[in-house]
Amino acid sequence: MVYVTAAEMKEIDRKAIEKYGVPAATLMENAGAAVAREAARLSGQGHALVVCGYGNNGGDGFVAARHLLKKGLGTSVFLAGRPRPFSNETGNNFKALLESGCAPAAIYDKSGMERSFAALPECGVIIDSLFGIGIKGPLDGFYVSLIEKINSYGAKIISVDLPSGLDADTGTPCPAAVKASLTVALGLPKRGFRNPGSVAYTGNIITADIGIPRPAVEEVLKKPGEHAN
Repeated sequence: MVYVTAAEMKEIDRKAIEKYGVPAATLMENAGAAVAREAARLSGQGHALVVCGYGNNGGDGFVAARHLLKKGLGTSVFLAGRPRPFSNETGNNFKALLESGCAPAAIYDKSGMERSFAALPECGVIIDSLFGIGIKGPLDGFYVSLIEKINSYGAKIISVDLPSGLDADTGTPCPAAVKASLTVALGLPKRGFRNPGSVAYTGNIITADIGIPRPAVEEVLKKPGEHAN
């Protein structure tokens, strides 16, 4: 098994897009679809909650929510944090989600978070798509409270790529992290997963093929033949 650092994964993504012509939108669509398949399997016919941030990890969550709605599953979406611009791909998928009839609830403080959770139908699964591999340094109090709320809710949790709040390279929380039942690693597993303590946060890990060409991986890792994407 080969694990990658956050910097390596970003470079692999860059090469896939810029050198090998895989649209960033395709990678996001494949990622969200893979997460939705796992969420549908875990939720049965229960309601799903998707908790998204403003970055591309949140974009993956918007895609997952849209796919769950297409499957006929009741789905709610929270958009967490103070507003900031979306990337083109994330913004397009936010718009597509709105067009599907699902308007995310914006939460950015503890009182709003509590109101939004109180208004939810009972959920069988929560998709954690708050943060991706780029997180560094300690989270602020709102995000710590949100992560604690997700962890204490009692639903099965699926994290997109890695549990939010977990450092991708060290596998340690910053200082809190989502405790997932399942982590859907996108493209390649992250180096932090080698930390034995990270399993308390990742739960089971599966790796989803999101369409990254094998040469993009090999060029960055300089290890030809070890990958099958």
